[in-house]
Amino acid sequence: MNDTRDPITIPTSVAGSGTLDRLVETARGYAQQAASENTLKAYAKDWAHFARWCRMKGADPLPPSPEMTGLYIADLAAPTGSSPALSVSTIERRLSGLAWNYTQRGFALDRKNRHIATVLAGIKRKHARPPVQKEAILRDDILAMVATLPYDLRGLRDRAMVTASSNSKKSKSSMERIELLVRSSVGSADHLVNASWACRNTCSTLVEMSSLADKFSDSPS
Repeated sequence: MNDTRDPITIPTSVAGSGTLDRLVETARGYAQQAASENTLKAYAKDWAHFARWCRMKGADPLPPSPEMTGLYIADLAAPTGSSPALSVSTIERRLSGLAWNYTQRGFALDRKNRHIATVLAGIKRKHARPPVQKEAILRDDILAMVATLPYDLRGLRDRAMVTASSNSKKSKSSMERIELLVRSSVGSADHLVNASWACRNTCSTLVEMSSLADKFSDSPS
């Protein structure tokens, strides 16, 4: 069963008019911009795959059935045929595609229903990949990066940003202050000293080094 109704229409209780027809076309245009073209293509493929799967199981994709949807995602995670198992992120994307398609057809897929939510939770627990632990940037790494930067105004700004960004708790406000100070100091005779003081005052406590700050302050203006 395929539902080809246009999701944006005039209520049946309201008589049509030229003005309302134009508004319907405008609303449809906005509705088409609700997602990117690539996303809409992916959602269309998701629906086609699910509808085919339902037909092969002797079921109909409409109206939405949490029970069948739960069995569907279970089959995606542990296929009974020759198809490869899908990753957790892909299965979640498939669910989003189904929910979107149901909404466009005037239905709602309850993803919190136990037939869907508990199956998905089990899939995540069993098949989700553990997050990859990134190697931390050490003090010597930051020093090496800073050493490649020049001592001109832009270089001092970049030095301050690199050191300030190593502390996530104050990196955003620190870098904003540095950028504002550097921009406002252009043309000033002591702009390099001002920039170096910005670096001195906003460097992360992790990498703050008096010798580096002194080097900034001693740079020629």
